Amino acid sequence: MHFDADEPAFSPMLHLHYPSSLTTHCYSPLGFVKKGPYGSVQENFEHYRGVEVKHGRIAMAATLGMLVQENNHFDGLISPSAGLSFADIPNGLGALEAVPLAGWVQMVVLIGAHELFVKQREGKAPGDFGTGYFGVALDDQSSKQLRALNVEISNGRLAMLGILGMFASEVIHGEPLFETHMF
Repeated sequence: MHFDADEPAFSPMLHLHYPSSLTTHCYSPLGFVKKGPYGSVQENFEHYRGVEVKHGRIAMAATLGMLVQENNHFDGLISPSAGLSFADIPNGLGALEAVPLAGWVQMVVLIGAHELFVKQREGKAPGDFGTGYFGVALDDQSSKQLRALNVEISNGRLAMLGILGMFASEVIHGEPLFETHMF
């Protein structure tokens, strides 16, 4: 599909995880892919897909964290100087106020270091940071790998909606995972 007469043909479904039966074009209603700041249509698409994969991975971890933390907490202290244990930190949005400033600084530094030092591998599919999947490198572009990447994108999208739903429910009902307490 051509986005522009000056732009070479680019087909996202041939390059990035989509079988041609699912889509015939790149859906970008606000034109970010066509007019984005990263160069060509393909470079813009790859950047935005990489960001989508990264945010999906973060949302999957956050969703799992919300569910696990509802029933389990680490033993030990989160702040030895304040005598604050992990069990004292509430689940959900309440943790934003309970974690000391020094803890937030440590998290920001760790996230910043990750953003600076862990980079997308050149010429690889978006989200490929060279770390593999639980020690298994998926570089063969086989149907198994493409299916796994499609599943990851779909699960990431669902997790992004899921964690936002959990936060919205907590704001409305005043407690995290309110719906799970009904059973």
